[in-house]
Amino acid sequence: MKKVHPKINIERLREIGWSLWDPIGLNYTMGGWKGQPFEDEYDTYLVKAVEILRNQLDANEVGDYLFFIETEHMGLAPAVGGVETRAKLLALVQVISAEPLVWKGH
Repeated sequence: MKKVHPKINIERLREIGWSLWDPIGLNYTMGGWKGQPFEDEYDTYLVKAVEILRNQLDANEVGDYLFFIETEHMGLAPAVGGVETRAKLLALVQVISAEPLVWKGH
């Protein structure tokens, strides 16, 4: 398991992340993520998104970061010229930023 910032509730972050963002389709093809050896597959990206949000950066910047991860780092083609992908990522960022249980002690 990867090291995670001690104030981030990784379990809650994973629940949000896996329900709204699974760019490579593991959740669907493997029948779920919880308890699987790959359950931490997106942790690095989601934790970075939370840290960017906590540093008071714009949600669009976090969406841009996740778009870069999905399209450049993972090499996935964006849906409909990126508009659909960006909308999905912005929705994910908005849920993360509105969820008080993601950041422990807040």
